[in-house]
Amino acid sequence: MVEVRCDHCGGCQGEGFLLGSADRARWSGQGWWWPAVIAELALVVLLALWWLLAQLRQRHPGALPVGGTPPQEGGELRDRALSDAITAEAGALPGVEHAAVRITGRPAHPRTRVGLTLTSQAAPGTVLDVLCEGPLRTVRRSTGSPGMPTEVRLQVAGHKPHRAE
Repeated sequence: MVEVRCDHCGGCQGEGFLLGSADRARWSGQGWWWPAVIAELALVVLLALWWLLAQLRQRHPGALPVGGTPPQEGGELRDRALSDAITAEAGALPGVEHAAVRITGRPAHPRTRVGLTLTSQAAPGTVLDVLCEGPLRTVRRSTGSPGMPTEVRLQVAGHKPHRAE
């Protein structure tokens, strides 16, 4: 059996790194000890593998073909650049205080998520109509995806309370 000693702090006083020799002897003599250790290690390995696969899974399209249907040869637009363009256009709409856009989904089936913060005087229906007829129509036409699903979340900006005098 290999003994791991802590020479760094000197506080272990000859004990093992995780368990002292008396504790190791006591626990390894139990019938449930080794199956429990193996199960715990297997669980850690499975969680690490699950995490790694989640990191490798692509949650955004990366690049989208541009130029209509069929797409032009080699013409691609990065999803981040497209998001930034939509954000700039949507942020410039009347009644919009702040805009945030993300392109998600697979490259073959991209989705658009738009978050708009409206001014307190803005009419949500009007802003939504202008958004659909302006920036979103341009994106659908540019990418050649007329059925690109879009989720829009609207919220109204809070305003400072007025002091009564």
